[in-house]
Amino acid sequence: MISEKQLAANRRNAQFSTGARTEAGHARSSLNNLRHGLTGQIAILPTEDREAHDRFCGALIDSLKPETPIELQLAQSVAEDNWRLNRARAIETNIFALGHEGERRELQVALADARTFKAEANQFQLLTIYEQRINRSMHRNLQQLKTLQAERREQSERALEEAQLLAQQSLLNGLPYDPAKDGFVFSNAEINRAIDRGNRLREAKLHHVKNAQPKPIAARAA
Repeated sequence: MISEKQLAANRRNAQFSTGARTEAGHARSSLNNLRHGLTGQIAILPTEDREAHDRFCGALIDSLKPETPIELQLAQSVAEDNWRLNRARAIETNIFALGHEGERRELQVALADARTFKAEANQFQLLTIYEQRINRSMHRNLQQLKTLQAERREQSERALEEAQLLAQQSLLNGLPYDPAKDGFVFSNAEINRAIDRGNRLREAKLHHVKNAQPKPIAARAA
């Protein structure tokens, strides 16, 4: 049991931890659940749309495997463009659906589609332009992301090759090798695995070439 003095102190402290007290503070707090999980920016979406949006974009971003901040930004842009493209297509479908109210038979539905397309031609044209812009943006960002990732992989492979050469030279000289002193981020275990893989790959290639050579035809008996 706590004393009356401690209880009184707890009550006083509780008065200072009731969350936002001003209208501005409540307004800021109410926006916390609207912040995007990756960017931290405010994006107003219905709760169910926010969850679907984050799952959709998160899965796409993971599949693109970004490893640097700029790669993450480009991957985020690609995911957002795909979300917008799907939304534009859903809007197009919903415009047609508006013209189906009260329609049942296939012929009536087909005629309703034609009437809707004719009546909403401007909206469909705007959606088409919107989709084209999204597609251009998406392909541009995706190409930039692929280019950056290819450059990063090439730099990493080149650095690993250099680290292998330096590690093997140190081994020949009977000296321990510290990759960090040469500015490498690889561990000795990673370097040794790469060396071992390279040796086994060379042996496999030599074995393949040797077995692929045509065998001499045995001389016929006289």
